[in-house]
Amino acid sequence: MAENRKVRITLESIQDGSSHIHVYEGEWFRKERSIFIRYIEPAVEGDPNAGEVRTLVKYRQGELSITRRGVIESEQLFVPGLRRTGKYHSSMTSFTLETDTLQLSLKEPDNSGKNDESLPDRLPFTLEWEYEMHVGQQKSGRFHIRLHIQEDKNQ
Repeated sequence: MAENRKVRITLESIQDGSSHIHVYEGEWFRKERSIFIRYIEPAVEGDPNAGEVRTLVKYRQGELSITRRGVIESEQLFVPGLRRTGKYHSSMTSFTLETDTLQLSLKEPDNSGKNDESLPDRLPFTLEWEYEMHVGQQKSGRFHIRLHIQEDKNQ
């Protein structure tokens, strides 16, 4: 699949028991052995004057990376069972962070006959991961994220 497809992205984030849901419009495409999801989010939810952040999610079997560019810049890498270094930068602060990934999966509603190594070639599907984030030597939170990707019916 070479062409970009318009999608609706539902991001559910649970941090230490507190849940937040955000919906974005974006696009997804496959390239070689990876899936890419691109979308733009506001830097501050509900404040259009705060600027925007362009987010790129890249998934390949056993690894997920998230790169954000704009008024907030960050890089995070998630590999189950491993701690990976990332970074965060805004006009207010900069720091190095580490993610300890506990779980990472890609789920399709009808996964019959497919093995876990294959990437989806149709919508919808859900990326789900759980991790602990550390800043310095301190644990700053435990996160459970679900990124549900479905066709954008408005396109």
